[in-house]
Amino acid sequence: MSTTAEPILDDRTRYLRALDPESPPSAADVAAALADAADEPADIDDLIAEVRSWCTDETARFAEVLRDGGDPTVRYTLLNCSPLALSAGAWLQWMSSAGNAETEPALHVLSLYASDIGVGHAFADRGSVFREVLRRHRIGDHETDLQLTGHERIEGFSFRFPGLLLAMSRLPDRFSGELLGADLCLRAVGLPPPLAAIELGEDVRRDLDLGAAREGDPRPALDRARDAVRAFDETTVRTGFHWAAGELRRWCASLLREAGLSTSPDYDMWRLIYARARQAAVYHARYKLDGRPLAEWFANVDSGPSQFLAALANSPLVRPGEPDRSPLLRGLIGPKGPMFRIFTDDELAVIRRWISALPRADGEAEPLREAQRSWHRHGDRPVAGHAPAPATGQQPANLRAAYTALLSRDGSEPLRRFARGYVARWLARSRYRLDHAHQLPREWDRDSGLRTWLEQEHDRHGREFDESDTPLPTRDELIDSTLQLAPLIMIDGGWLQGFTDYRLASSAAGHFLFQTYWDELGNGEMDINHPRIYRNLLRDMGIDLPPTVSPSFAEYAGFRAESFALPVYWLSISRFPQTFMPEILGLNLAMELSGVGGGYRSARIALKHYGFSTQFVDLHNTIDNVATGHSAWAVDAIDSHLAGLGGSDQRCDIWERIRVGYRSLRPPTGAAARTYAALRTRVPRSRRS
Repeated sequence: MSTTAEPILDDRTRYLRALDPESPPSAADVAAALADAADEPADIDDLIAEVRSWCTDETARFAEVLRDGGDPTVRYTLLNCSPLALSAGAWLQWMSSAGNAETEPALHVLSLYASDIGVGHAFADRGSVFREVLRRHRIGDHETDLQLTGHERIEGFSFRFPGLLLAMSRLPDRFSGELLGADLCLRAVGLPPPLAAIELGEDVRRDLDLGAAREGDPRPALDRARDAVRAFDETTVRTGFHWAAGELRRWCASLLREAGLSTSPDYDMWRLIYARARQAAVYHARYKLDGRPLAEWFANVDSGPSQFLAALANSPLVRPGEPDRSPLLRGLIGPKGPMFRIFTDDELAVIRRWISALPRADGEAEPLREAQRSWHRHGDRPVAGHAPAPATGQQPANLRAAYTALLSRDGSEPLRRFARGYVARWLARSRYRLDHAHQLPREWDRDSGLRTWLEQEHDRHGREFDESDTPLPTRDELIDSTLQLAPLIMIDGGWLQGFTDYRLASSAAGHFLFQTYWDELGNGEMDINHPRIYRNLLRDMGIDLPPTVSPSFAEYAGFRAESFALPVYWLSISRFPQTFMPEILGLNLAMELSGVGGGYRSARIALKHYGFSTQFVDLHNTIDNVATGHSAWAVDAIDSHLAGLGGSDQRCDIWERIRVGYRSLRPPTGAAARTYAALRTRVPRSRRS
């Protein structure tokens, strides 16, 4: 067992890492935070009423501060709502899994989450709605995670609550009750007080209100969240609710205090100086301010703003109340000045407001000095503590054990390594003599995409079915083949479960994949849940399997070991939706097209002949269709992904990987292919050691 301690991360780093679906999650921070939550017995309805009452009062307090501060304070407040609002609902992203895909509680939660991300549409998630709010207020979009977590005007305390929620979301098996309790709290709040106090427009308010019904929803999200928690342990749900309410209160109190300070022109001016002091100290050794080198002033900003701002206000650089006549804004930063283009337009507006408000009485210096202790500057290094080391676990001993272990979203580092290695070997085998296989075209058609190819493949499947003369299997053969497919079909859509990740699920290509996953699980309805339908078919055949998630399922004596090879590949590759996105896109197309036009029709004939239900194959033959179904979505996802790439070389590389993924549904199995794969994935002895 490793003796290395698990780090307790600072708030920004925790948030950043938790955004990554492939980053190993840390339970230490979450457990420590939940340990501080109140555990007072209380009725859920009373908790909801209490938090809603607090929300009303807190919203009124924010409204007063925002009126006093005007647009700068509104923009500051919106910035500090970003970490939570950009991930609104994301804490439910991993609550469904291959192991619980046919259970009603998981489907209830998935339905709630599907609404949060606007299933069926790209960039229709609540976070994307908030991005539009930021743009309308001329707040720079945070195109990358690092830009968001590194923003100097977003306080560290604004990352704490959403960062812990996201970290918790990566460990749903451990924190399911707490997650749903926190979710219920947030649905009860609806719009967090800082957002509720800002004029947003009715449609935007509805989309950002976590408790409201979005367009097309049959019921308010709060009512659906109440239903969802009923299946979970009441104590853990209550703990999660208390914890979330406490975190919201602390965040709002800190933000309200900081927003109140921001109503003073000194606030923005001092933040600008504080943020740029490190760089400025290098260049201003010769200029004197109140008898001291300006570089010295910059080097000592930790002492607070009182003397610095007073000296600057009384210097020749500034004419109080007259920004247009102040040398600081005229000569120094003009096209011929030594500080041309040093400041952004927003920063120039800050300097202008500060000079316009001069002269005025002192009074903000001490609160600003206290506040700056928590301000973030580029180059600041976070300080992390440590928690006890996590257990390392072991790699699965065989395919059956791997199948059971991989059904869970949680997982040890050895399981992660196993999955990565299994995928690497499988894909290497799929790459063997790729151009000699019946495959996707060698080149992607950038003018028409894959739709023409898809129609041709569908025609080919139809011809092969019409021309085939395959004899019916015997009844026993049909039952056995149906049984051997169970480890695969009981995780229908399992190759796509990585695309429940919040940002992938609503992306240009990823929303097609999430919608497919959503369909495979029955759109939240048990009657059309694919694993449930298949389980019923097996019961018709006299086979009653244990629950998929239980070890006894994989150990069922009727399964042959090789029946787990492809399912383990599905479950393994689904853990790396970013790393293997091209391969998953190809695999998805192969899977969705595999039975359309021929395979499902043949299966239907056999099932009907022996008097078994044909619901499963009938359903797939329609929803996988090449015009408006899963096969069409699969090529649309590929075309969207490739069209968004840069140069032709990059597209060629990605297309090659998509072709490998397509073939990976049925990779070559001969000795030559396995030898090729072993050589391509062999780890050198020095690296193994």
